[in-house]
Amino acid sequence: MLRIIILNLLLPVVLCRQYFNEEPSYTEVNPGAAAVLTCSVAEKSRSSECIWQHDRLPVLLQAGKYEWAGQREAGDCSIRVLRANIAYDDGTWECQVTSSSYQAGDGLSSSPAKLVVRQPPGEPRIYRDDGSFTSEGPISMAAGKEEVLRCESRGGNPAPIISWFIDNSEVKSEQRNETELGDSKRWTAVSNLVHTFTREQNGKKIRCSVHHEALTRNVREKSLTLDIQYPPSVKLERSPESKEVEDGVDSVSFSCVADGNPKPDIVWRKLGQSSIFRVEEELSFKPVRKSDSGTYICLARNEIGASDEITATIDVKYPPTKVKTDPVNFIDLEVGDDTVLTCEGDGSPEPQFEWHQKIDSRSSSGDDNTVYHQGSGRVINLRNVTYEEEGLWRCSAFNTIKGKERKVHSEVLRIGVSGKPLPMALKLEERNGHSYMSPLGQEAVLSVAFCSDPPPRKLRWEWGSLKLDQGQSRGRFSVHELDPENKKDCYSSKLQIDNAGSQDERTYYLVAENDRGVLRSGVRLSVRDPISMVTVIGIAISGLLLIVLLLLLLVFARRSRRCCFVGKKDFEPHDIRIERREEIVESDVERLSDGQTSSSQEQRTFPLLTGLGHEVTYQGHAGVGRPIPAPLGTLALYSAPRKTPQNVDRPGQGEDQPDLILPKKVRGTPTMYADLQFPKSSNFGSMKRRNRGDSSHTRHATQSKDSTEYAKIKFSPKQSERAEL
Repeated sequence: MLRIIILNLLLPVVLCRQYFNEEPSYTEVNPGAAAVLTCSVAEKSRSSECIWQHDRLPVLLQAGKYEWAGQREAGDCSIRVLRANIAYDDGTWECQVTSSSYQAGDGLSSSPAKLVVRQPPGEPRIYRDDGSFTSEGPISMAAGKEEVLRCESRGGNPAPIISWFIDNSEVKSEQRNETELGDSKRWTAVSNLVHTFTREQNGKKIRCSVHHEALTRNVREKSLTLDIQYPPSVKLERSPESKEVEDGVDSVSFSCVADGNPKPDIVWRKLGQSSIFRVEEELSFKPVRKSDSGTYICLARNEIGASDEITATIDVKYPPTKVKTDPVNFIDLEVGDDTVLTCEGDGSPEPQFEWHQKIDSRSSSGDDNTVYHQGSGRVINLRNVTYEEEGLWRCSAFNTIKGKERKVHSEVLRIGVSGKPLPMALKLEERNGHSYMSPLGQEAVLSVAFCSDPPPRKLRWEWGSLKLDQGQSRGRFSVHELDPENKKDCYSSKLQIDNAGSQDERTYYLVAENDRGVLRSGVRLSVRDPISMVTVIGIAISGLLLIVLLLLLLVFARRSRRCCFVGKKDFEPHDIRIERREEIVESDVERLSDGQTSSSQEQRTFPLLTGLGHEVTYQGHAGVGRPIPAPLGTLALYSAPRKTPQNVDRPGQGEDQPDLILPKKVRGTPTMYADLQFPKSSNFGSMKRRNRGDSSHTRHATQSKDSTEYAKIKFSPKQSERAEL
């Protein structure tokens, strides 16, 4: 029971113990404004009182300055600070609540809360690391070097927040805050910027921004222009861009564009010269001259340093100039000498050289205006000099500018040659290698051209053991007077041969002699029958056509079965019967003398073919016709021969006379006739059996059983068989 009484007495005390529901916190207030410091107590006793302390001193509540902001009976002990002033109100504040009774021991005291009466900071200021203050104008920095800048803002409460910006880009920095000496309620904010600036940041704005709630726009700034100093760099600009410029025609200019801070000075120097050529940004040549060719060096300098050197090259093009030969004007040489000709000249691009020669002509009109190209190059070597090198020489120098060839000639160099006689090389080539072709029976003129200085004092032609001096003649041979050639110091000597024949084919030598030596030059004469090529071709074509015609006739005759013995497939050699006719050959002598016929007769023997590979010999007397001996052997089976055109019946001959071969005067080759007689039982000379059923063949055989075929055979008697005159 006692326990119950004690608990009843103590329970209200335990259950009604007061405590803070909300304690005052950090609060800022602008000057002159009101601020509320919140303090809420739960289970506050009616007997408890709310008390506030400022910097650990009790605060007397006064109307218009410090007032209760809530119902204390309900536990709201909040206080309102009016017309805030940094001098009176800024500091730490505590909310306290007395105990409900001396026995309860439930008095409360809050943690100190800062009431800050804001005070706007002063204007930010930027200092260099060495402590120098920079207020106006650009701030100079060295490019590539680490620099330290400091931004300060004083008198602010609380301390402001400082930020750094380069243009619109924020740069990382470090900040520290310090109270002012003798005034703990005002702060000095310091921000340090450690940064390496670059040349690209030159001319940009660097800003120190101070952020504070007491400020009208919450921010104050200080900005400066960066003056980043760096050594110069240069680049070259050329106008025009074409690198090929011609002397006295084109203009050219170079610009040395320098980038540096401070502004650099630009200097031009010409390579090879120690002095300064020009002090300015642009280098111009209007117009450019060949003396302006060279390499120019551009250099920029300022207080920070110097740029790298940059070069510009001008190559002025100009045609060849000062073209001349060495030796100059004239040189006299001996035959066989060696010499060197040199051509000198200047130009850009480097010129090329070539040599030309014009033959020295006797006539002032200069009929031979041919110019010969004798070589290329600055130097030409003349070895074993001949009269061919005599004449007018000239050196030409040429180059190409803007796609066009520019050529300049030197003065003429005259080369004179003297010495022993020498043949003219060009004339020898025209003579086709020391040879001359002459038609048979016509006049042949052999010519040798040669050069000689001094002129020849003796001249003759030689062949075999014969010699003929100039202006002399012998039989068909004559030597013309010396004929001057168009080329200076050159002559032509001619040997004329009338009615040239094959016996004149040989080599003829011209011998020319002067005070320096002797020339012996030969010309080969060939004599040919003047048959034109057209004639030869015509004969060849005619012969070819004749052969083709004969071949066509043979083919036609074979196909039409008109050749000898064609179709007689079973013909045998012994089927031939030969009739012999003897002929008197008239002598050419008798014909030419008295026209009478010789009565002399001779017995002639003719070998006659009776079969392939066999010979028979019949003997007879020329003049009187004789009966042909009766054939022997196989030939006896044939019937008597028919009359030929030579043995037809003549008036006065008897019927009983045998067929005779009458004598006949003939000229040329004797003619023999073969009477081909076939036996009645034969199949026209064929041993093949006939087909009895072949009626047409039988009828043909019946009709042709007495037929006779002839062949004309020509014999060419040997020399021994011909009649003797």
